[in-house]
Amino acid sequence: MPRNKILWLCSWYPGNTEPFNGDFVQRHARAAALYNDIYVIHVTGDPSGKIGETLKEIKESEGVKEHIVYFKKSSSLFGKMMSHYRWLALSKQAIRRYIIENGNPDLVHVQVPMKAGVAALWLKKRFKISFVVTEHWGIYNDVEVHNYDSKSPMFKRYTKKIFDEAAGFISVSKYLAEGVNRLVTKKEYEIVPNTVDNRLFFYKEKETALFQFIHVSNMVPLKNVEGILRAFKLLLEQNDKARLVMVGDTESSVRDIATKIGLTELNVSFRGEVPYQQVAIEMQESNGLILFSNIENSPCVIGEALCCGLPVIVTNAGGIPELVNEQNSMMVEPKDEKALAGAMLKMMNNYAGYDRKKIAENAISKFSYPVIGKKLDNIYGTVLATTGKK
Repeated sequence: MPRNKILWLCSWYPGNTEPFNGDFVQRHARAAALYNDIYVIHVTGDPSGKIGETLKEIKESEGVKEHIVYFKKSSSLFGKMMSHYRWLALSKQAIRRYIIENGNPDLVHVQVPMKAGVAALWLKKRFKISFVVTEHWGIYNDVEVHNYDSKSPMFKRYTKKIFDEAAGFISVSKYLAEGVNRLVTKKEYEIVPNTVDNRLFFYKEKETALFQFIHVSNMVPLKNVEGILRAFKLLLEQNDKARLVMVGDTESSVRDIATKIGLTELNVSFRGEVPYQQVAIEMQESNGLILFSNIENSPCVIGEALCCGLPVIVTNAGGIPELVNEQNSMMVEPKDEKALAGAMLKMMNNYAGYDRKKIAENAISKFSYPVIGKKLDNIYGTVLATTGKK
């Protein structure tokens, strides 16, 4: 079958100034590129001062053409206002270049409506090209401090307009989609979870003697890393044959907490930020994942751990229950540290009951690039047939 030309307009995307920003969006693009021609445009302002003039980078990465534009962004109030106009002008410029070189895309795919969806609205009005939107942003709840209700009237107005004018709505979890329907606008949706590169994340026999738990995150407050450390301390009082590996910390505060409650390097190892490939290695050397978040949408680390055959201990929060079952997980309530410690002990004592190979096989059938790419391809085909483009 002929491949469709899909133009991706991304609010979040990894680049030179923010290498981990929206890396899950990039993986979605790589999955989609198995079946369609994907061209990404991402325009981002840099307030750090690293960017002195507008820079443009066009490259191809694993079948995805990426056009990333960096521009200097002032942190002053006036500078922030002007940056919105600068962002839109540069976005239009990149879109026009794409059209000149490739012709009109068959469809536009917006990743995170605000604010790439604003450019999609212009493109739809100017060139009569429909767009679909995927939402990743976990703001449609009352747990996140900077949630949707806290946003400005203009933010809310444009978000609603983007969703209303989209030819399709894709969400990474039912929980997130229902939040959009409750707070923004009523819209039918499709669920496409975050994808996993199973060339890196796959089952491998663990050889180390100690039972090793792993946690991977950016360790912001909603991840409740402090609660994990306290629960692990409780576990050690009952079974000291365990070790905890923490991946993703960027500040000393988390390590200070571990020291304060009496955890040492013999018990806990902090790896800091590591490349995606190293995350896979760390997981393959572990026995189980811990995610003790207060709220989540569709955490990438759950799919990654499951593809490695790791059973997971997670919280009953947000979209997490959509990703796991009784055969591959244990679930506790958010903030219940005693329950978390108990789940860790239970997993250690009953580890032989987990079929790690089967956990990995089932996860790959749900989260791999070919599976997620085909889901997106089917959505594109349905939308194009509905809009009469194909």
